[in-house]
Amino acid sequence: MVGAPLATVSWLTSVMSGFLVLSVIVYVLTRVWTVVSYMQETMLVYQVVRQELGPLNMLVLCIRRMLEPSVLACYWVTLFAAQCWSNCLELVDKKYIIQDTDWFVQGLVAMAEICESPLLLISFCVVVMMVSCAALILTQSLLSTCGAVAGAGQPLLQSGVTEGVVAFVLGLQTGLTDMPMPGRVGALSIILFVVVASLLQSCLEITHPVLLSLPATNRRLVRHLVPLLLTISLLLLPLGMVYALLTKVSSDLWTLVIISSCLVTAVQAMGSLATYILFVWDSLLTVPSPYMDDYVYYVKAVTRGVELLLALAVVCGGFYESVALDREWSMLNTLVLVSHCYFNIYSRISQGWALYLARRETSKRLSSLHTATTTELATHGDVCSICYQDMESPTAVVTLCSHFFHKNCLKRWLVVQDNCPLCTKAIVAEEVKVEDVPVDTVERDNESDLAEESVDDDVEDAVVADNNKVDSPVLNVEELNAEPQLRQRHVGDGESVSHLFDGD
Repeated sequence: MVGAPLATVSWLTSVMSGFLVLSVIVYVLTRVWTVVSYMQETMLVYQVVRQELGPLNMLVLCIRRMLEPSVLACYWVTLFAAQCWSNCLELVDKKYIIQDTDWFVQGLVAMAEICESPLLLISFCVVVMMVSCAALILTQSLLSTCGAVAGAGQPLLQSGVTEGVVAFVLGLQTGLTDMPMPGRVGALSIILFVVVASLLQSCLEITHPVLLSLPATNRRLVRHLVPLLLTISLLLLPLGMVYALLTKVSSDLWTLVIISSCLVTAVQAMGSLATYILFVWDSLLTVPSPYMDDYVYYVKAVTRGVELLLALAVVCGGFYESVALDREWSMLNTLVLVSHCYFNIYSRISQGWALYLARRETSKRLSSLHTATTTELATHGDVCSICYQDMESPTAVVTLCSHFFHKNCLKRWLVVQDNCPLCTKAIVAEEVKVEDVPVDTVERDNESDLAEESVDDDVEDAVVADNNKVDSPVLNVEELNAEPQLRQRHVGDGESVSHLFDGD
């Protein structure tokens, strides 16, 4: 209404406001009877529940229904929307000033202002859980477009609950609800950074197996686009979080932990991309590369090495903060450092060393196997039972159970277990030294041998006695002691022997 008189605009505004008020009153009056009926029905239901369960159990039931996740999430979202509206219109005077007018910062301030009670903290954690679960479901939906099922059989709600529990524990440990504003904004931002870092790690765990399976299951590179973009996003987002932490958040132990977690996620995403490129290159070759397992192992070794260096940097930074800077040190910081040392340093070192020893032992065992010759392969006339590819003389070996495999295929198998893939016998015989056998075992073996000899003598005497009484064919001791086999029958003159069921 450009150019209209001010009095006309004021009159129209009053008319519209009055019409809106009248419309609301009419709608409320038309729904009054429905509300009254619903309240009467609810009262009857609760009377029956009180008679059946008792007053105390009914009170517990009411509290449980009020604390339903959907109710708490709706409660928190309503308060958050109201706080954002109040901040935008500046309806309440504040004792502090937030200079940054970015929408993200304003939203963070609104979230911090309403987190002022334990119930609101629980509601916030429920919202975090639902948002995390929705993000993981969206990731699975995107990955399903490329023909792969991500995380089949794994309940996604558990991952969402993980992020919610992390937010709740950190909120309790930092005393979020008791902090005054604007200090609560900084604590809440750290908690959100931790939650987002954990969520990105969960998304990478879903995307990683799908990305690596695509070169073998789907040769169309167009289908690889979605997992590739997701992995690249999971590489860039943690780096952006690190930049934001270094530029906008003060440096302390929690900042170092979050930076380490983000960089670990970025390194793992980079390792996934490098492994994917190797798999694509191997799938395009006419003959698969025999050293692909070594290449993948080197990529994993570099990735784990960088993760270990990042973990060591966090520990060193924590000790530097406590000793050199002489800052206030708490029991929580000690617990964080101890947990970090065990899970991120000791576990990685022990797992990497165990894998290295397994590969070294595998190479040692493979060197003791016989290399198959061209004549043996021609006589064998079959492919490798692991990769189903033809075998050639320098690259094929023969196990003790006379089975033929590619050397590199058997190397990957031996890292997992020591038995033959076909007959489950030991691939490499283990030598038992006489010095390693206990003396008690040797004495027991000698006694068992003497007992067996005495039993054999008794059996032989019994056979001789039976032969003297009854005219029957003489049985040898070897036939009595032989292991039971299939029944056999004589053919022709009685010299040749065949199985009982041959020719049936």
